[in-house]
Amino acid sequence: MSISQETFQSDSAYVVRSGDVSLELELFMNEHIDSILKHRATEHPFLNTYAAEGLDAEQSKVLYLETLHYFKFLPFYVCGISTLTRDEAVLRAIAFNARDELGETHSHSDLYRKFLLDKGISAEEIDGYKCLPSTQALNDGICALYTTPPLQKALGGLFADEAMSASMVSKYNDGLIKEGMSAQQRFFWTLHMEVEVGHSNAVFNIMEKHLQTPEQRALFVEGIQQYLHLMEIYWDGIARKLGKGLPA
Repeated sequence: MSISQETFQSDSAYVVRSGDVSLELELFMNEHIDSILKHRATEHPFLNTYAAEGLDAEQSKVLYLETLHYFKFLPFYVCGISTLTRDEAVLRAIAFNARDELGETHSHSDLYRKFLLDKGISAEEIDGYKCLPSTQALNDGICALYTTPPLQKALGGLFADEAMSASMVSKYNDGLIKEGMSAQQRFFWTLHMEVEVGHSNAVFNIMEKHLQTPEQRALFVEGIQQYLHLMEIYWDGIARKLGKGLPA
């Protein structure tokens, strides 16, 4: 599944965009969806190389253990955004995101651990792995972005997070196909291709009242750019460790 601007506008998306959003705001948000999808953080050479070629078993283990450290605490950070506002629409969108991540009985973190085990990575390797400093910097940066005022900047980060992630998980899925993993083994990633688009649209649907002034919009864009910068650092760190996807 290729992720494009049209993916977010589809009437069959997991969460459909609201028809109550003004055309002017829709154009603003579409402009930034486009910039997120074209940004180096989303079109990183390492990620694109992985989607096209896959990795050997040891390299793939590193990628997916680093990815575990990238997002294992994300639901907690996303919930932090709710402390920056008293807007119930924002709280509802945050709660919707967290509910999806936690599930009824098994969280996405649980599903991801099962994916790692199915990939042949042992519980001892999962629990004992120490991530790269660049991955820790991403984790700490997202935490700060989502828990520090102003609200518009935090929501800009979340908007970039979900839109970028929709494309990222599609490329992970492509790389896993190259590695020979079955559709059943790739369930975690095919599930997220639709979920991340929906979460991005959920942010889209609540932004109108919070993006009324040029100053508010500038903060929103600042949050987008800060999140994408953190992702670039993350990918560069993995690319250097594995010796793939960066110029010699």
